Amino acid sequence: MEAAHLSPIFDRARYSCPGTGARRRCSGAQIESQMQRCPFTLGLGEPNLAGKPTLEYDLVVRPLALHALKRSPGGFKESRNHEDQALCTIHQILESSWLFAARQLLARIERRLQGKGWAQAASDCWVLERVWKLLSEAEDLHMLMDPDDFLQLKSKLVIATDSDAYCFRSAALVQVMSSCKDLKQMVPWILGVEADPNGGPRVQDAAMRLFHGRRRGDGDNPGKIDLLQALQAVEVALRRFFFAHRQLVAAVMGSLKASGNQAVYVPSEALDSASQLFLEPPYFTRLDAAKTFLGDFWQQQEAKRR
Repeated sequence: MEAAHLSPIFDRARYSCPGTGARRRCSGAQIESQMQRCPFTLGLGEPNLAGKPTLEYDLVVRPLALHALKRSPGGFKESRNHEDQALCTIHQILESSWLFAARQLLARIERRLQGKGWAQAASDCWVLERVWKLLSEAEDLHMLMDPDDFLQLKSKLVIATDSDAYCFRSAALVQVMSSCKDLKQMVPWILGVEADPNGGPRVQDAAMRLFHGRRRGDGDNPGKIDLLQALQAVEVALRRFFFAHRQLVAAVMGSLKASGNQAVYVPSEALDSASQLFLEPPYFTRLDAAKTFLGDFWQQQEAKRR
């Protein structure tokens, strides 16, 4: 997030000293001054008196991976269909940037959950929720493509829409989606109870105690509440991406080809893997029940006061 403010820093460092020679001499000090609140240094010749770590650009933007995918998969040196390169660029953004970041975040969330770092895991979950929103925005770039060129390209690539959702042909996207849904398995661990194999309300009761208990503000409970809220926010963003993409496919390819409502009528074994994920029961059923009972409790309390 700090990197978004680097451009104004460079501008102030450049124009604060008159003359090229003076500008070179004072630019390091100016960068050092402007980067005081940042947890890292840029490594551009500033003194770095605080000994902060240097921002490793290659780990952030991965330029080599992006340039390696510059040519379209078709392998044509000069493609007459300009949407071929546009489609390739969109999937570069998805595969090389945001899906890679999502996989790294999921791995870090798992480590922090195992180490009971609730607050840190919650922070990562909020970032993951934002990643899903950015994935939706990247998918919306398909709307910029020329319909005739894109549909011609679709016929050449043999993209079937009878049983496959278009973007879910990406194995990386399905993997990240499945890993996000698997986060629900950690809810009993977060609440400090074991799930009842017979379907008892053990997890629900623990959630009620966490949300409404007298000691809800003590110990690590505040971090747990934020974490559970963040996990459900990831679920909301994930489902928003799924259903918004169905509408996007209808707009780009036509509603008849998109088969946007086929998940209701087609047997689950005939669906693509992503559609099967969303036919499962809701994520956090016990948390939903706990919030429902909590809402009823406060409604009854308010009725008694009247």
